[in-house]
Amino acid sequence: MQPHQISHRSAGPNYPIAAAPARAVPSAVQRAPAPAPKKEKIERALKHTYDAEKDEWTRESVLVIIEDKPFQQGCMRTAHHMTEVEEDGCRCAFVAKFTKISVTAESIFEDSKLSMISQLYADEFNRVSGVDKKVAFLPSYVLVLQDRGNLLCCSEPVLSGNYLKHNNNDGVVATARMVPQAFTHFTWECSRHKILICDIQGVGDYYTDPQILSSDGAGFGLGNAGVEGVIKFMKTHQCNEICKHIGLTPSAQTIPHLQQLAASRRPP
Repeated sequence: MQPHQISHRSAGPNYPIAAAPARAVPSAVQRAPAPAPKKEKIERALKHTYDAEKDEWTRESVLVIIEDKPFQQGCMRTAHHMTEVEEDGCRCAFVAKFTKISVTAESIFEDSKLSMISQLYADEFNRVSGVDKKVAFLPSYVLVLQDRGNLLCCSEPVLSGNYLKHNNNDGVVATARMVPQAFTHFTWECSRHKILICDIQGVGDYYTDPQILSSDGAGFGLGNAGVEGVIKFMKTHQCNEICKHIGLTPSAQTIPHLQQLAASRRPP
């Protein structure tokens, strides 16, 4: 099992940008109906897409309509219905996410990379898991809203259906479904103990908004709890038939090494 090589290089205002989009929105979500805004205000935006295989960003100009009132909000972000207006007049439903706290542009770009990196691991998991249903992650983008003084936000296609959160970055296992828990366990071994992808949530096996925990605690946004977060997952995770099929090391056997790693990185 060959791990993917993941770079910790961060994206900021001076990050090199190519000229064309790297990846199309999956057809399963591309044409989802968008709610019609009461007052249409079309805005110009630059849409940035991360290509995890090439470790580079691309961009394209788009037109968007973003509703002022959020339909959902948490401690850190607000979520707004957004419509992307294509050249032929077609409209695609998206969600725009704005931060409520002060963060750097680098942090916003870093958050957007998580889904794209997770998809690389999903492709490898689908190859070896023996599961008929394939795991996939919604693509995530960074928008530079040119008519708002280059305000940054993240966007992703609308995901409709029975939304479930399966685990988080604090060791909570919220459902008994085997696929999401096995996928999280798999990412730790596939990366050769470099990262663990958690906070698995979405509709069916189509996931969104993952969090990556790195063994050194570096990169991957504000939710990276480092090796301590990996320990919490392994303590609550119960290996299932998919873990055994892939040949993953039982989580209980992983914990002593993780605890030694955590101790070695604590300040004296």
